[in-house]
Formats: sequence, structure tokens, C-alpha cells
Amino acid sequence: MLLVEMDTQQSLFKNRSFLFLWGSSMCSALSLSTYLFVEQWYVIHTLNQASYLGFILMATLLPRIFLMLFGGVLSDRYKRSTIMRISSALRISFILCLLALLHTDQLTLLTILGFALLFGSVDAFFSPANASLLPTLVPKEQLTKANSLIQTSNQIALFSGPILGGVILSHSSYSYVFLVIFGTLCLTLLFTYGIRESKIKRARQHSALFELKEGLHYVFHFQQLKQTLFLVICVNFFFFGPLLLGIPLLVHDVLQGDAMDLSYMQGAYQMGMLGGALWSGFTQKKENGLTSSVRLIGALGLLLFLLSQVQQISLYLIVLLSLGVLSSIINIRFITFIQSQCAEQTMGRVMSVVNAASNGLVPLSYALLSFLLSFHVSITTIMLYCGLLIIVLSLYFRKRMIQVKN
Repeated sequence: MLLVEMDTQQSLFKNRSFLFLWGSSMCSALSLSTYLFVEQWYVIHTLNQASYLGFILMATLLPRIFLMLFGGVLSDRYKRSTIMRISSALRISFILCLLALLHTDQLTLLTILGFALLFGSVDAFFSPANASLLPTLVPKEQLTKANSLIQTSNQIALFSGPILGGVILSHSSYSYVFLVIFGTLCLTLLFTYGIRESKIKRARQHSALFELKEGLHYVFHFQQLKQTLFLVICVNFFFFGPLLLGIPLLVHDVLQGDAMDLSYMQGAYQMGMLGGALWSGFTQKKENGLTSSVRLIGALGLLLFLLSQVQQISLYLIVLLSLGVLSSIINIRFITFIQSQCAEQTMGRVMSVVNAASNGLVPLSYALLSFLLSFHVSITTIMLYCGLLIIVLSLYFRKRMIQVKN
């Protein structure tokens, strides 16, 4: 068994296209995490507009969700590495514009909102191409390990981004952070030139709208996928919105901390996701994805509830680390299941539908949270009730699964 695993790993590491895809994904994740960190801290600390943070994050996600469906169609029609290349080049140009606005003192809340829309729109085409490219580069039996390697490196990058941004801001200025983001995006672009896709005939006999409907029909007639999607949609609304928006607010309102405290807390969550990715890659335990995910989702709700009750940074770090582990395990199981079941010709559309559906309510979550914050409802109160709702949802779905089996 050990020899077989070693051979599999060796063949995977000798796969040139996979290695370039791996490097491109990691650099893209590092640039994204650093950008999101500096964006959040600039809005909260420099502009002193914490109540608008939810709308900024919503502006990043809304175009991503609506355009991602068409991004999936393009991924099934054209070379996915080319789509990733164009997306990276556009993001490089955006960062250069941000630097120019920063040096002319015109980086206002409105301009940040505009660039949030642009980044979300471009990522709507990068993500489906990136996610659907992996199954074409590695054999099906290596998908779990390949996903684990990419997710592990991505979590290292996501963990490093906030810490890197916090260190630079503590000793320098926003300009140097944007230059780091510029450099990582340049590496993302360079790595895409090393990916060699297999030549696959992509029929274009129908319109993009017809192919989009075809992808939606496939997903919503896949019974197990449809049930899982509904659960994930609900959980994303009550979990990721309060968590991602809540971390900087906990630092600012509860701890009254600085940029380094924010980087530590965001880094703890990303480090937990790294641990979850490593665990998924090195364990061979096979469980029913939906059954195990429901149990883990219940644990997510419990930990979110606990996050609302603690007030010390050491306890925050422990809870966030645990939340990251569970989030990563659920994510890898779900992605691997979809990639192993779908035909290559529909992979782009299916992955885009999955991503859009699972994240579709997150912008509404941000908007609702900003609305509640404007009425002086504390972030800890919001987290408390959202955690309880997630626990109730997991118990409900668990009961339904038992009834179906009987």
C-alpha cells in the first residue's frame, strides 16, 4: 500500500501541467488573500467606514456569482488556461490602477467599491476554468490527492496573505502591499503559460444560453448533488457571511486591536483550513459525503456559537483554527465528488453552477449583516443566533436522511 501511494505521488509530481496549475492556483490565492486583507483594513481603519464593509464584500461576490455561470460555459468552449491567462492580466492592470489612485489620494470608498466589482467579475471566469482544468490533467484515481495538494498550498497562501499584509502595514505603507499583490499576480500569469491542455473537441453547435440551461438541467437532476447544494446554500448564508465579515469587526470592536491582531485571527482560520486539507489528503477513509458533511456542518454551527462568547484572542485563535479544519474537509470532499462524477465536456458548467449556487446567498448575507450593524446589533449577537440556526439545520437534514434510508 505504501509503495503504491509513493508511486502515485511521484507520477503526480512529474506531471508538468499539474505543477504549473498548482503554482498558478497558489499565487492567485496569495494575491487574493492579501488584497482582501488590505481592502478590509483600509475600509475599517483608514476610511473609518466599518458599517460599509459588508457592501464592499457583497460587491466582490455579486458579479462573481452572476457571471460565473457564463464563465463555466466559456470554460467548456475555449482553452481554460487561456481564460486564466486573460483573467490574471486584467487583475494586474487593476492593481496598477489602484496604486495610481492611492498615490493621488483618490482611493475612496466609491473607488474601492468599483474595483471590488471588477475583481469579482474577472474571478468569475478564472475560477471555473481553474476548477474544471484539474480533472483533465490528472487521472481520476489521483483527484483526491491532487485536490488536497492544491487546497493545502492554497491554504498556506491564504494563511500567509493576511500575515504578510499585516507585517508590511505595521512597518511600511499600503503601496508596498499593492506591489506584493502585483508581483504574485505576475507569477500567476507566468505559470499559466506552462499548462498544456489535452486537445479535446468542444462542440459549439448550440448557443451559450442553451449550454447554460443544459448545465443547470444536469445539476438539478442529480438528486444527491441537489440535496447537498441546498444544505450548502443555507449554511453559507448563516456561516461564511457572519464569519468573514465578523473577524475584522471582532478585532476592531471587541479586542480593539490593530492590523497584526487581524492578521493573526485570519491566519488562524487559514491555518486550520491547511490542516483540514492535509488531513483529507493523507487519510484514505471513505464515507458518504452527505452524511459526514451534515455532522461536520453541525460542528461548524457549534463553533460559531462559541466564537460569539469568547473575548480573548487566544480563545479566538483556537476556535478559528477548528472552524478552518472543518471548512476545508467539507470543501475537499464536495469538490472531489463533483469532479469524479461529471463528464469532462460539462465540467466547466457544472463547477460554475455549483460555485454560483453554493455562494449565491452570501452577498445577501453581507447586506443583511450590514443592515443589522447599522441598527447597532452587535456582531457577537449575530454570530450567536447564526450558530444556533446552523445546528438546527444540520439536525433537520440529519433527520431527513434517516427517513430516506428507512
